[in-house]
Amino acid sequence: MRDMVLVLNFDDDASRAVTRKLRSERILARILRFDTALEDIQAQEPLGLILAGGSNGQNPTGLDERILQSGIPTLALGDAAGLMLTLLSGSAGETELRGAVTALTYQSSPLFTGLENGERMLPCARSFRLPERVFPLCFAQEIIVGFAHESLPLYGMQIEVEQNDPDGSLMLRNFAVNICGCTTWWDDDAFITRAVQEIGRIAGSGKAVCAITGGLASGVSALLAYKALGQNLKCIFVDTGLLRDRESDDVLAFYRDTIGMDITRISAQQRFLEALRGIVLPDEKRRAIRELLNRILREEQEKLEPIAALIKGTSYSDIMFVSAPSAPPPSSSIHLIEPVRELFRDEIRRVADFMGIPDDLISRQPFPGSGLATRILGEVTEERLTTLRAADAIFRGELKASSAAKRLWQYFALLYPLPGNESQSVICLRAVQGGERSQAYAARLPYDVMENVVDLIMRDQKSVCRVVYDLTPSSNYSGIEWQ
Repeated sequence: MRDMVLVLNFDDDASRAVTRKLRSERILARILRFDTALEDIQAQEPLGLILAGGSNGQNPTGLDERILQSGIPTLALGDAAGLMLTLLSGSAGETELRGAVTALTYQSSPLFTGLENGERMLPCARSFRLPERVFPLCFAQEIIVGFAHESLPLYGMQIEVEQNDPDGSLMLRNFAVNICGCTTWWDDDAFITRAVQEIGRIAGSGKAVCAITGGLASGVSALLAYKALGQNLKCIFVDTGLLRDRESDDVLAFYRDTIGMDITRISAQQRFLEALRGIVLPDEKRRAIRELLNRILREEQEKLEPIAALIKGTSYSDIMFVSAPSAPPPSSSIHLIEPVRELFRDEIRRVADFMGIPDDLISRQPFPGSGLATRILGEVTEERLTTLRAADAIFRGELKASSAAKRLWQYFALLYPLPGNESQSVICLRAVQGGERSQAYAARLPYDVMENVVDLIMRDQKSVCRVVYDLTPSSNYSGIEWQ
């Protein structure tokens, strides 16, 4: 058996919260699709399973029912608890409580070691009818919100783990340690050691290629591969002309000039401008950029053949929130290695810090893979890229120089041509603070800072005729961008 817990994703936010909490307790957790077959789960040999459901008040579908009879300790959370109960011949009825703060009463169980009865927010609690051999574990008033099976290692709780939730964290730890038998071994050092060993095992003595994009995920992946392979790692940096101010130079200054990695810089600004000529829709821009980038990388890879492995900086956030498929390796004989595939962005930042990557590279704002192209509403031209790059640098620089940036999640500038006079541009400033369940709210920035930003942009870029601030909240990650 492998010392880890698998999380079946019935709800993106819930599965992400559960996984983060377990990893913060130094327990390795990995997310799989909700409909993963029992054979695929058993192949990974986990010590336990968590079914991470949301709080819609309805049973999700798609679970391989054989899991419940497999003997793998399983904890169902949120709506997934109703699903588990139904599959055990019980039933989950109407919603009795929604969005209510109520007192929970815990029965004796290794799941609740260290927990005391107390109040908790219940997003949704339904009436449960328990079948034979299933007994109640937890009550909210007289409503059953938790249960367990007499002989099978099955547990259900009508709760969601929240962002600041010490009781939820302790419950997850109790399940993983007390019930599944996990040990608290997972940390940044353990991840780096395993990643380096795995890269070395797969690539062997052959050459590996890594495309450095300017993002932290690709940089951390490249550095891990460099630790494993040394000069057998060949990196390619395609300068698309779509990055932010000084980004290309800063990336190369660290990875190539300081670390000593073998990086080939490809100047392809004009090729990308030509590929984007006449394109105005965001999806078409992303497609054109992706196709040209893959073509250039294939051209460079062919010059380096034979290649044993391709290193990619895919993160878990990419898997969860990006729908566009990634390009496959150019040959079936080339292994695809994604060292940070299972890490969230904040975990990648922590690993980067542990590995000594400079704070300026770690603390960069999240950036779409299409770069500034999708932050220009309309056709991408060299003049508009220059204008947006300068305005974005001014905005980020002024916020960073003030105390306002410390409480912000993301902040950046966008550009759209003035209708009727496309030689003039409108700059839109966007700054958001994070909330629960991937929500983002427009930040209340100091007026004097904003006034100074507007003045600097208008004086620096003569083609800018207006500067506006976007106050629109976002209910998900993709809504932060204008897409």
